[in-house]
Amino acid sequence: MTAKSAFKLTVYGKPQPQGSSRAFIPKGWNRAVITSDNKELKSFRQEASKAALVARNEAGFKDVIFGKHVPVEVSFKFFFQRPASVSKKRVEHVVKPDLSKLVRAAEDSLTGIIFHDDSQIVSYGSTRKEYGLPERAEITVTECEAQ
Repeated sequence: MTAKSAFKLTVYGKPQPQGSSRAFIPKGWNRAVITSDNKELKSFRQEASKAALVARNEAGFKDVIFGKHVPVEVSFKFFFQRPASVSKKRVEHVVKPDLSKLVRAAEDSLTGIIFHDDSQIVSYGSTRKEYGLPERAEITVTECEAQ
C-alpha cells in the first residue's frame, strides 16, 4: 500500500484504555445497560472526539474525512508522565495500560468524525506508548491505496 493523504491530530490529557465492559439490567427496565469499568474513559473519548472535530474543521472539512470504503492506516503515539519511582534507565513504558486497549479507545473516538467506521483501518503504522510530557495521544490517519 502506498500513502495518499494524511491527517494528524493531538489529544491532550492522559490517554485512557477502553477497558472491559459490563452489562446489567436496572430494576424495572427490560433491557441491559452497558458500562465501562474505566471511569476516566468517557472524558478521554470526549476530548479525543472534540480534538478530532476541531482539527477536521481547521483542515476545511465539514464531514467525515475518509468516507465509507476508503482504507486507512492509523498510527498512535501515547505519552505518559514518568512516575518518580521509575528509574530513568527504564526507557520503555512497559506497564499498564495495554497498548491494544489504548488503541481501541482512541479509534472509537474518531469513528464518524475522521473515518466512517473503524473497520476501514487496514493497518497500523508506528503505534507505541512512551514517557513524555505533556500527557497526550498523537494520531495520524493516512489514506491507503492498493499497489
